[in-house]
Amino acid sequence: MAGNNGSQIAFGAATSTLFKIDIKEKLKCEARKKGHACENIARMVLTHCRHRLCYDCLLDKVIFALEKKFPPRCAISRCANTLSWSEIQAMACHTNQFARIHELAQKQSIAFVIPCEKRPNEMEILIECFLYSNETNLKTIVLPKLIVITDAITAIVQLLRVSNTKSLSSIHAYLRKNCNDKRGKYKYEKVPTDAKSTIKEAGWGDNKVTLVIDEDRQIARLR
Repeated sequence: MAGNNGSQIAFGAATSTLFKIDIKEKLKCEARKKGHACENIARMVLTHCRHRLCYDCLLDKVIFALEKKFPPRCAISRCANTLSWSEIQAMACHTNQFARIHELAQKQSIAFVIPCEKRPNEMEILIECFLYSNETNLKTIVLPKLIVITDAITAIVQLLRVSNTKSLSSIHAYLRKNCNDKRGKYKYEKVPTDAKSTIKEAGWGDNKVTLVIDEDRQIARLR
């Protein structure tokens, strides 16, 4: 909506999926970090330049541009493609930086309407995730229920920025559920990181779950 106060972009539940990559394709992000190729799986193909990018690289580029009051561009070096607001919207709905983007956009007379929570549709599930012993690092991600669990864990590990020196097989993942017995407030159900079943087949839940990534296997030692 254009007006004297700039443009208003709605980040709602009906976010376009036009620019997303099917997670099963497992195509590498084409950006570079500090001179090295990014190891993340690409999540979007930009409309005009057709570069494949992960959300992390695209987010870094967008925030840097907004901080410098430049038009956000593709994260590939020397690519002059300016991102559309639809592309920024599709990316932002899969990060935890709504507030930061909102703050920067306000300084440029661009107002963002941001929901208090990303709401999944009936074919998706909202996953709250954090590293064990660091719940303050809690992040959220919306994934399709038909995603294979291995791919879901991979996406969550990337979101939480777990060290890339750790293999997926060396990391433990748990679904945290409320517990009513005297042993503690929560119980942890181990999730096989090599599971080939989907989230729906595994019965994770209908709308929202909490997943704990235990990169140092601390939970196993407590049992």
